[in-house]
Amino acid sequence: MLPPAPTSVREERSYLPVIISGLITTALALIGVHVLDVTAADFHIMGLHADYVIPAGAIIVGVVASSGYGLASWFSGVKITKALLWAVLVLQLAGYFGAQYIEFKSLHLHYRKDGSPVGFFTYYDLVTRAFAWRQENGKVGEPLGTLGYLFRGLEVIGFVAGGLIVPAVLRKAPYCADCQRYMKTKQLTLIPGSVPAKKVKKSDAAGQAAYAAEQQKAFDQGKQTVGAVQQLAVANSSADFKTKVEELRLASKQAAKLPGRFALHLVYCKSCYGGSLVAKLLTGRGKHLKQVEVGRSNLHSEFVRSIV
Repeated sequence: MLPPAPTSVREERSYLPVIISGLITTALALIGVHVLDVTAADFHIMGLHADYVIPAGAIIVGVVASSGYGLASWFSGVKITKALLWAVLVLQLAGYFGAQYIEFKSLHLHYRKDGSPVGFFTYYDLVTRAFAWRQENGKVGEPLGTLGYLFRGLEVIGFVAGGLIVPAVLRKAPYCADCQRYMKTKQLTLIPGSVPAKKVKKSDAAGQAAYAAEQQKAFDQGKQTVGAVQQLAVANSSADFKTKVEELRLASKQAAKLPGRFALHLVYCKSCYGGSLVAKLLTGRGKHLKQVEVGRSNLHSEFVRSIV
């Protein structure tokens, strides 16, 4: 008798819980927009624009609407795939126009002449052409007419794009395919990758050269340190690895102040303890922060377990 065929540890999980959760938060967000429109006549969050062009309000509503997709994906372990991302885009579009249609139906609009019902597309066209900016004195300006479609389009794009932010971020998050769950990322330490910033006159060629040499030396030393730590990790020398990381942590506060520094991250699965040691070069700060991966080493599960 032949042995039974081996079964896969992984089972394909349905996207349905993620989609249902996303539809619920989308409905709640759009209901909230409608309530605001009714209770606050002078405030329309979907019409908020930054610098008259960026649909800030629509983006915010879109992020809130799609939060269910992200939360359900994170807690259920269902990965955001390319197909699911496209599904979110279509559902966001459907949710937006569905809300517009429901609002239209609730108005029960009829023509005065013959009492016949107003069509949805006629209503949408009139509302879009009636789009007008509120002036600084509080008065509403002249309707934009056909130009209203530009801002209506920006509103739709903002809502859909905002709805893709959370799922897109999760799509790039580390994921354990075997355990079907998102992995955790823990920063272990920072390592100097440059010398402190200082001003050197452009006319001082010797000073510029000396400063560049200092920077290169500090970068090379930092990269060597990163390599040494990665070797300890790959060799499963957990005791030596912990000692080295603790030594580096003593200087991590000073390293954080440098214009260039290396960050060591432990990326691991809380179920199987599979993981990797990731090294990134960080430059700049705040909005200007840039991160470039410079090394990645796969780790043994027992080593990861001993570290975390």
